[in-house]
Amino acid sequence: MTATKPVPLWNRPSLRTKLFVWLVAALFMALGWLHFFQLLEQSRAQVRLGGETELANLTRVSQEHATRTLRSADQLIRFVQEDYLKQGERLDLRSWADKGMFDREVFNQVSVINDKGLLVVSSLPDVGRIDLSDREHFSVHVAADSGQLFVSKPMLERASGKWSIQLSRRITRAHGEFAGVAVVSVDTGYFTRFYSELKLGSNGLVALYGLDGVARARQMGSKEEFSTPDAQASMFARIHRGELSGSYTQASAVDGVLRMYSFRKIPGYPLALSAGLSVQDVLAKYRRGRDLLLIQGCILNLLILALAAGLTHYLRQLRLASETRQRAQQSDLEQREQLSAIFSLSPDGFVSFDKNHCVLYVNPAFARMTHQGGELLQGLGESEFSAWLAQRCKPQARFIGMAALRDKAKSRQDPEQQRIEMEHPGRQVLEVLLLPSSERSVSQILFARDVTHEAEVDQMKSEFLSTAAHELRTPMAGVMGFAEVLLNLELSPTEQRESLNIIFEQAKFMSGILDELLDLARIEERRGKDFRYAGLCLQELILQLVKAFPVTARRRPPTLVMPGAAVYVMADCGKLRQVILNVLSNAYKYSPAGGEVVLEIEQQEEAGREGRVCIHVSDHGIGMTAEQGLRVGERFYRADRSGKIPGTGLGMSIAKEIMALHQGQISLTSTLGQGTRVTLCLPLHAAAARAPAAAGLGRLAAPREPHAS
Repeated sequence: MTATKPVPLWNRPSLRTKLFVWLVAALFMALGWLHFFQLLEQSRAQVRLGGETELANLTRVSQEHATRTLRSADQLIRFVQEDYLKQGERLDLRSWADKGMFDREVFNQVSVINDKGLLVVSSLPDVGRIDLSDREHFSVHVAADSGQLFVSKPMLERASGKWSIQLSRRITRAHGEFAGVAVVSVDTGYFTRFYSELKLGSNGLVALYGLDGVARARQMGSKEEFSTPDAQASMFARIHRGELSGSYTQASAVDGVLRMYSFRKIPGYPLALSAGLSVQDVLAKYRRGRDLLLIQGCILNLLILALAAGLTHYLRQLRLASETRQRAQQSDLEQREQLSAIFSLSPDGFVSFDKNHCVLYVNPAFARMTHQGGELLQGLGESEFSAWLAQRCKPQARFIGMAALRDKAKSRQDPEQQRIEMEHPGRQVLEVLLLPSSERSVSQILFARDVTHEAEVDQMKSEFLSTAAHELRTPMAGVMGFAEVLLNLELSPTEQRESLNIIFEQAKFMSGILDELLDLARIEERRGKDFRYAGLCLQELILQLVKAFPVTARRRPPTLVMPGAAVYVMADCGKLRQVILNVLSNAYKYSPAGGEVVLEIEQQEEAGREGRVCIHVSDHGIGMTAEQGLRVGERFYRADRSGKIPGTGLGMSIAKEIMALHQGQISLTSTLGQGTRVTLCLPLHAAAARAPAAAGLGRLAAPREPHAS
């Protein structure tokens, strides 16, 4: 199965869905807060508009109150002007007060100041001639006849001892001569008491200002103020620009409180009215509404977050459930794929049968074993299948049938097995086994295992034991025969010695066979684990081997053909010596008529790979056929069956095993009656030249030329 690539983080559908949910939640929250802020702004604007409307109404009411008061005072002044010109100082203003011609709660005093600045007529009793020539409301009329009503700053009256606003007009005789000033003193508390009833709060303000910027009367919360300058108020600049009314927001220069103001110019009088409310007081209702909206917004946002979190959790649970289901499906798919791969790749074959004992499934291995397509067998009943399989078997190893296998299995604890042999070119032995199944869909399974190799091994073992017994029986017969002769006959010492020599030679031959068998078994068992590999110089090894090789007087030593440069291999010295010695011995043994034996070392180079070195041993002996050459290396096989040439037929088997463990190979070419050439090939190892030499072998002092010995 191929590994799946990890999905990039941003390409995961679950993550995109969660992001979409939270983006929608964030959008709803943003829209909610935007709506809340719009509501708050609208509420703030409405509250400010309500405050401005309230202030406008207050200034209008206050203007009407001031206008009525000023008109009443001005009318009273005009009456005083007219009567003073007629009566002079005989004018009795106290009787006016007694008759209720003016309100003493509003007007502290009605009086006349003569042209000398002396108070000559007063509505107050027992007031003497008080010098008022230094008062502003007198000096302003002496300077010029403006014909206008003058409104003074609040001052403490000398006659009444009360704070009053002096409203005055010039008294002029018919010829324009200055005759004095008619004065009406308006109680400042009259205005502040009215203003305090408007209930503008602790920081609210209502004031009557002169256009000179000085308050004639001002009520700020519960505090009354008179003659307070506030010329920095922006309404004076706007009135001078011709605006008769308006509103503005400004921090007071008197107390620093930020207020909303509404002002109105009193027509016909140098006065203006201003009403102010603290912005903080005006927005108090707005703040209460704002806090409520904020609480509602937070609750709504919490609900949105809870909904998004709940939806995310739900989606996560769905994703986990989906992933669990997908993993289960993937696991099921992988199991099916694994089972399919196991069934397809298994070297053992099997056939499953359904509940009706019909063929359900045939795996590829069984189809290959029987050379029959599995799809052609599906649906066959077990009797039809048994007959089909029996027909494909050899008569001596025919399939006994499904029912017979099942009956045998019932009578034994272990399942019954049968070996069958298929009827087709080449030998193929199968071992079949029938097992019942407890599954509802599968009733039984027939297993088949290819045991051809095991059968051949068993046959080879039998043949080997038979051959080994045969090889040992011949010398054993000689040993037993001559031993019996020695036991039963009286022989001369010479005859006895001859018999003992024969027994010794036969026993020695038997010992050689046993040694070679043990050597072969040890090599197969240990697979080279006891080999001691070291760097060997082939020339040195062969020279020492040839020097010690026994050659009869009638035969010449082998002819050596070797390169001058040292050739190194990595090998076990003793084992390689054994192989070369065996091949060299065979060359002399199978050329009994004589002839030259040549031992040649050939170094072969291969492009892109390490080269190899080949040791060729050639003789001019009896040779062998091609068929005989193919069997060389089989245990106990000998090309010569005459018995004239001694040997066990195990030497080449041992040599073949040793060469295989050296990553080498052994081959031969032979012609019957002309001789044989055996080739031993080993890989060259560059590192072998630097490896320690094997015990008993030195290094070549210098490269030697090829020579014959």
